[in-house]
Amino acid sequence: MQLSLSGFLFEDGYAAQSVTFAEFCAFARGAGYDGVELRRTQVNPETPKPERARLLRTVRDEGLTVTCLTARGLPDADPRRDDFFLRYLALCHEMDCPLLKIASDPAWLHQAAERAQAQGVALAVNNHIGGPLETVAGARAYLASVNHPNFGLLFDPLHLYINGEDHVGCIAEFANVTRNILVHSARLAAERLQEHAAPITWHGRTWIPALPDEPGVQNWPALFTAYRQRGYDGLVTVIESGWPRDRRKQVGRRCAAAVRGFWEQRDKDPSLPAPTP
Repeated sequence: MQLSLSGFLFEDGYAAQSVTFAEFCAFARGAGYDGVELRRTQVNPETPKPERARLLRTVRDEGLTVTCLTARGLPDADPRRDDFFLRYLALCHEMDCPLLKIASDPAWLHQAAERAQAQGVALAVNNHIGGPLETVAGARAYLASVNHPNFGLLFDPLHLYINGEDHVGCIAEFANVTRNILVHSARLAAERLQEHAAPITWHGRTWIPALPDEPGVQNWPALFTAYRQRGYDGLVTVIESGWPRDRRKQVGRRCAAAVRGFWEQRDKDPSLPAPTP
């Protein structure tokens, strides 16, 4: 398992980071992460090439890798969409990043996945409420429509969970197309909301961010067991966001410890298969 931390944890309003890039990378290494997922607020196609090289050196100096970039703000129509995408492919190459998060219409994504494959970059999309992948059936249909081996799923159980979907039972059909497991958690809010990070209201129910080892959140132990039983030993990324600044490092450390604790149940359960080479 490769554990990665997203810069989303330290992002303020999709506009800026609350820590320097060097501080982010040092924190990720110190908290036990193997890599970092970089946000548009950290690097993007407008970032000058010398700055890109400096950022990559900072990542490598901490013994980390860049695990994923996000093509946020993809235009809807060609040719601007193609140009935007190609600039992100070039950025992936320069940042030595093998995975790009991207969403668009399935026909265009099929062609994009083909072009990305030639560059050694995989494409993937995440489950999200309010979109075509908010349900198990929707995710199944979307992936089938794209229909390309270089396009996969960023499995986001939080959005399936709060939408009332079976976020563990569906792993049997999605394990083979999963490129990344996204870790952020939520639980139903009590009647009286205390000051908390970014509550989510969906279908008349209010959820508040929580930590993966707290009661009432997704069933992380069962989820990771289901993936391990199917030979998954790949990327897992903590994408927590919206927490108060003074809690962000605590959240990052606790998530890393919780995920590794759940994952290491493999060593205690002889029925689980060895990792896929």
